[in-house]
Amino acid sequence: MNIDFLKKELATVLSKKRYEHSIRVLNTALALGEIYNANLNEIAIASLLHDYAKEFTREELIKISKEHFTEETKDYITNVEILHSYVASYIAKDKFKIDNTDILNAIKFHTTGRKNMSLVEKIVYVADAIEPKRDYPYVEEIRDLALVNLNKAILLEVNKKIEHLIKGNYVIHINSIEMRNWLLKIS
Repeated sequence: MNIDFLKKELATVLSKKRYEHSIRVLNTALALGEIYNANLNEIAIASLLHDYAKEFTREELIKISKEHFTEETKDYITNVEILHSYVASYIAKDKFKIDNTDILNAIKFHTTGRKNMSLVEKIVYVADAIEPKRDYPYVEEIRDLALVNLNKAILLEVNKKIEHLIKGNYVIHINSIEMRNWLLKIS
């Protein structure tokens, strides 16, 4: 898949702000990919497409999710923050003919994570959380950790995310909890 082609396609569906975020995620993920000797092409594709559906309407996200991810999204069908990831993975497969499981999963789970993530999935997940314009408590610590221990960086990120969700009385996706518990076992 041609990266310049994907950038042009992305620019046609995303606002300037969201497009620039995707480029920052791409650059962050590629830098991490170099450190961890990961497949840079897979990382680039997943990073660019991770938010492809972010600015779809709520109705579009619900419709596509119900059609293609009925079981996986049934408990979260009104949560567009989660649905956009699933829909973006569908678009990657349907529109761009991507059939690489690591790429599709990196897109699909970039918001929630999941247990047993591949290296590409981990890198895209954490790159989205730490790209240079992200500004929240502990982001610098997560950035620093990501350079030396990806699992510990993700564990800190998900712990802080869960704390935030609890304080806001938001639903916590089961994948995030399972990812956290899995990381505790392997770290």
